[in-house]
Amino acid sequence: MKVRKAPLKEFENILNSSTPCVVKFANDGCHLCVNLTPVYAKLAKKYSGKIDFFEVNTFEEKKLTEIFSDDGVPTIYFFVNGDAAEIPYPEDLHSGYSKESLEEFFNDFLEGNIVIK
Repeated sequence: MKVRKAPLKEFENILNSSTPCVVKFANDGCHLCVNLTPVYAKLAKKYSGKIDFFEVNTFEEKKLTEIFSDDGVPTIYFFVNGDAAEIPYPEDLHSGYSKESLEEFFNDFLEGNIVIK
Protein backbone atom coordinates (compact mmCIF):
# COMPACT_ATOMS: atom_id res chain seq x y z
CA MET A 1 0.00 0.00 0.00
CA LYS A 2 1.17 3.49 -0.78
CA VAL A 3 1.20 6.49 1.49
CA ARG A 4 -1.71 8.69 0.44
CA LYS A 5 -2.20 12.45 0.77
CA ALA A 6 -4.74 13.56 3.38
CA PRO A 7 -6.32 16.87 2.35
CA LEU A 8 -8.76 18.62 4.67
CA LYS A 9 -11.75 17.79 2.47
CA GLU A 10 -11.14 14.04 2.92
CA PHE A 11 -9.95 14.08 6.52
CA GLU A 12 -13.34 13.14 7.94
CA ASN A 13 -12.96 9.72 6.26
CA ILE A 14 -9.76 9.17 8.24
CA LEU A 15 -11.32 10.34 11.50
CA ASN A 16 -14.23 7.94 11.16
CA SER A 17 -12.44 4.97 9.63
CA SER A 18 -12.73 1.58 11.32
CA THR A 19 -9.36 0.74 9.77
CA PRO A 20 -6.53 2.22 11.83
CA CYS A 21 -4.98 5.22 10.07
CA VAL A 22 -1.58 6.78 10.63
CA VAL A 23 -1.14 10.38 9.54
CA LYS A 24 2.27 12.01 9.28
CA PHE A 25 2.32 15.81 9.40
CA ALA A 26 5.48 16.96 7.67
CA ASN A 27 6.99 19.26 5.05
CA ASP A 28 9.95 19.29 2.69
CA GLY A 29 11.72 22.03 4.66
CA CYS A 30 12.27 19.74 7.64
CA HIS A 31 15.28 17.40 7.47
CA LEU A 32 13.73 15.00 10.01
CA CYS A 33 10.59 14.82 7.84
CA VAL A 34 12.62 14.15 4.71
CA ASN A 35 14.62 11.41 6.49
CA LEU A 36 11.38 9.83 7.72
CA THR A 37 9.84 9.59 4.23
CA PRO A 38 11.48 6.27 3.12
CA VAL A 39 10.93 4.70 6.56
CA TYR A 40 7.28 5.69 6.49
CA ALA A 41 6.87 4.23 2.98
CA LYS A 42 8.40 0.91 4.10
CA LEU A 43 6.08 0.77 7.11
CA ALA A 44 3.08 1.46 4.86
CA LYS A 45 4.06 -1.53 2.76
CA LYS A 46 4.74 -3.75 5.79
CA TYR A 47 1.41 -2.98 7.49
CA SER A 48 -0.66 -2.94 4.28
CA GLY A 49 -4.14 -4.34 4.93
CA LYS A 50 -3.84 -3.67 8.67
CA ILE A 51 -3.14 0.07 8.87
CA ASP A 52 -3.68 2.84 6.29
CA PHE A 53 -0.92 5.44 5.94
CA PHE A 54 -1.45 9.09 5.06
CA GLU A 55 0.57 12.27 5.02
CA VAL A 56 -0.29 15.94 5.37
CA ASN A 57 1.96 18.62 3.92
CA THR A 58 1.89 21.28 6.62
CA PHE A 59 2.63 24.06 4.10
CA GLU A 60 -0.42 23.10 2.02
CA GLU A 61 -2.92 22.14 4.74
CA LYS A 62 -2.83 25.04 7.20
CA LYS A 63 -6.11 24.22 9.00
CA LEU A 64 -5.10 20.61 9.69
CA THR A 65 -1.68 21.80 10.81
CA GLU A 66 -3.23 24.23 13.29
CA ILE A 67 -5.30 21.43 14.78
CA PHE A 68 -2.83 18.55 14.87
CA SER A 69 0.72 19.79 14.36
CA ASP A 70 0.99 23.28 15.76
CA ASP A 71 4.05 22.37 17.84
CA GLY A 72 6.21 21.38 14.88
CA VAL A 73 7.01 18.61 12.49
CA PRO A 74 7.21 15.77 12.07
CA THR A 75 4.16 14.85 14.09
CA ILE A 76 2.42 11.49 13.69
CA TYR A 77 -1.13 10.72 14.75
CA PHE A 78 -2.94 7.41 14.97
CA PHE A 79 -6.70 7.39 14.28
CA VAL A 80 -9.28 4.63 14.67
CA ASN A 81 -13.08 4.72 15.01
CA GLY A 82 -13.19 8.47 15.64
CA ASP A 83 -10.49 8.41 18.32
CA ALA A 84 -7.01 9.84 17.95
CA ALA A 85 -3.67 9.70 19.71
CA GLU A 86 -0.38 11.37 18.93
CA ILE A 87 2.43 8.86 18.65
CA PRO A 88 4.94 10.05 21.24
CA TYR A 89 7.96 11.82 19.84
CA PRO A 90 11.26 10.15 20.75
CA GLU A 91 13.19 11.51 23.70
CA ASP A 92 16.15 12.26 21.42
CA LEU A 93 14.66 15.22 19.59
CA HIS A 94 17.52 15.33 17.10
CA SER A 95 17.13 11.79 15.80
CA GLY A 96 13.37 11.90 15.26
CA TYR A 97 11.07 8.92 14.86
CA SER A 98 12.76 5.63 14.06
CA LYS A 99 11.48 2.61 12.18
CA GLU A 100 11.86 0.58 15.37
CA SER A 101 9.91 2.96 17.60
CA LEU A 102 7.06 3.21 15.10
CA GLU A 103 6.96 -0.57 14.59
CA GLU A 104 6.83 -1.04 18.34
CA PHE A 105 3.84 1.30 18.58
CA PHE A 106 2.01 -0.36 15.64
CA ASN A 107 2.68 -3.87 16.91
CA ASP A 108 1.57 -2.97 20.43
CA PHE A 109 -1.65 -1.54 19.00
CA LEU A 110 -2.31 -4.56 16.77
CA GLU A 111 -1.66 -6.92 19.72
CA GLY A 112 -4.17 -5.00 21.85
CA ASN A 113 -1.59 -3.49 24.20
CA ILE A 114 -2.50 0.08 23.21
CA VAL A 115 -6.06 1.34 23.16
CA ILE A 116 -6.80 4.60 21.34
CA LYS A 117 -9.42 6.70 23.14
